Amino acid sequence: MSIAPYHAIVFGPIRSRRFGNSLGINPVPSPRTECGAECLHCRTGSAAAVPIISRSNAVPSSGVIVTSAARRIIEIQKAGEKLEAVTVTGNGDPTMHPSLLEISENLRDLRTKWFPKAKLVLLSTSEAFLSPELRAVIAIYDRPVFRFDWGTAKTYDAFRPNAKLDYKTVVERIQPLDRWICQATFVQGALDNSNDREVQAWIKKVEELRPRAVQVMSIEGKSRGGVKAVSTSKLEEILAKLTEKTGITGEVVTREPQPV
Repeated sequence: MSIAPYHAIVFGPIRSRRFGNSLGINPVPSPRTECGAECLHCRTGSAAAVPIISRSNAVPSSGVIVTSAARRIIEIQKAGEKLEAVTVTGNGDPTMHPSLLEISENLRDLRTKWFPKAKLVLLSTSEAFLSPELRAVIAIYDRPVFRFDWGTAKTYDAFRPNAKLDYKTVVERIQPLDRWICQATFVQGALDNSNDREVQAWIKKVEELRPRAVQVMSIEGKSRGGVKAVSTSKLEEILAKLTEKTGITGEVVTREPQPV
């Protein structure tokens, strides 16, 4: 299979450490030239054993997304394969799709009909908090996972210089949410949120926001643009400090296994 010119709307299933055998749904695919070499979807697109469905339209309609997902879910069920999660994610933040609520409702119905034990997962950056329908969307998902790895406005601005929302607004919009899972990526080097001062500030803010769980991780590879990964032992230390201070539990996520 040749690499798709645009990322797939539907990819996998792939084996995920966090979510098991997971079918990916990408509502806002963008050109491959817009992402880095470590992008999961590029690697998926080049893996001959992993079926994908793709389009050149960067914002596919809700009908195209749901139809593509339904076709693949039914194929998986008829093949007698296991599906543990349907994960809405992508190289563009899925919450930017204007019809995400409709898409999510349809995916929930498909999951319930064909794989009732599978979890419905949403992975999003802080762009999610632009959505006026966010609380209604979150209610649909078993595991709504949002990125939050900044303890201060200064760190947020350094990590997200082009963000559409400021730090104060992001915090205010997370505050009333329940059931959400915090995903935090720690790095060092040109950008650093893993030193003691930054970690303490992050723990304090997470204690205020009270997610139901936390997933901590680092980037893949030794270095990328002057930013370096932190060790698994460092991630374990950060998580232990969080749990000791706040009682919030979680997991350290190492590199997600790739499709074969």
